[in-house]
Amino acid sequence: MPAPMIFGCAEARRRVIKRLKQKNRQLRMHVDIFQKLDSKFIESYRVNKEVFKMLLDKIGNRLAKRHRFITPTTQLAATLRFLATGSYQLGISKDQDINIGRSTFSKVLHFVVQELESCLCEEFILLKMSPADMNSSKGHFYREFNIPGVIGCVDGTHIKVSKPRDDESLFFNRNGYFSINAMVICNYNMEIMAVDASHPGSCHDSFIWNQSYARQFYSNNRAQNTWILADSGYALETFVMTPYRNPQHGSIEHAFNKRHASARNIIERTIGLLKSRFRCLQGTLQYEPKFVTQLINVCCALHNICRRRNIQMNEEDGHDQEMASRNSEDESDNDYQPAVDGVELRDEVARGLQI
Repeated sequence: MPAPMIFGCAEARRRVIKRLKQKNRQLRMHVDIFQKLDSKFIESYRVNKEVFKMLLDKIGNRLAKRHRFITPTTQLAATLRFLATGSYQLGISKDQDINIGRSTFSKVLHFVVQELESCLCEEFILLKMSPADMNSSKGHFYREFNIPGVIGCVDGTHIKVSKPRDDESLFFNRNGYFSINAMVICNYNMEIMAVDASHPGSCHDSFIWNQSYARQFYSNNRAQNTWILADSGYALETFVMTPYRNPQHGSIEHAFNKRHASARNIIERTIGLLKSRFRCLQGTLQYEPKFVTQLINVCCALHNICRRRNIQMNEEDGHDQEMASRNSEDESDNDYQPAVDGVELRDEVARGLQI
C-alpha cells in the first residue's frame, strides 16, 4: 500500500477515535446517576445513594486527581457496576451511565479498588467484638439452636481465577479449576468479621485457618466458653467447635451434629449472599491473583456496609451455588488431631442439649 494511503488510513482512524472520546465525554456530562429510582440504583450498584455518597466522600478527592476528564462519580459507578455484575470490561465501559474506553476502564477499576481497600477494609471488617456484640451472638445461637457460647462461624470458598502466569499448579484446586481459596468468618448477623483471600486454591481450609491471623487472635484472646463453629475440615480446639466424626444414628453425638450443621449454615448463607450481591465473585476473574484478593476484600467490606444499613438483596441464587460448591468438596480431609480440652468441652455441650 502506498505511503500516502497508509497515512490517510491512520489519520482517519485517529479522527474516529477522537470523535468517540468526545462523544463519550459529552454523554458522561449529561448523565446523573442519582436520578435513578432508589431500587434501580441499588440494582445497578448494590449500594444505596447514601452509601455511594459516603464512598465518594472518602476517596473522591484522590479519584479526581487521578483522571482529569472522568468524574469521581463515574469512576466509582463503573467500579461498583463491575463488582455487581462481573461483566467483561468492554460491557461495563459501554454502559450508558459510564461511557469510557475499555483500556481506561481497566485503569479506573484497578485504582478505585485499591483506594476502596485501603479506606474500607480496616474500618468495616472487624474481628474484635464488643461485649455487647458477643452477648448478642451468643444469645442468637442459643435461642435458635440451643448451642451456648457461639460467636461466629468459619468456612472457605473458592473464587475462580484465570490461569495465573506464576505458580499455576498452586492455584489448581481439587475441583479441577484455578481459584483462590478465601477463608471467611461471619457473625450471627451475616456480617464478615474476617477474610483471608491470600491463599491459592490448592490450600485446604484447615491450612489457611492455621496460618491465619484470626486463629492467632482467638488463641490469644479467647474468652472462656466461647467458640467458632467450623465443619469437619478443621481441627477441634478449645475455641473451634467441629462436629463429631461418624456418630451413631440417634445418639447424643448425632443430635449435636444436626444442631451444629443448622447453626453453621449461616456461614454458607453469608458467602452465598456475598456472591449474590457481588456477582463478579461467581464467574472467573481474568486478573492476577493479587488484584483478585483486593477485589474480594473490597466486596466483603461493602457487604458489611450493606448489612449494617439493611440494604436488602436476594440471597437464594448465591446460597444455592455455595451449597453445591461445598457439597463437591471432601470436608473431612485434614491431618490435625483434636485438642483434648476441645473434646471435653464439645462433650459437655452435647450432653447439655435439650433433645
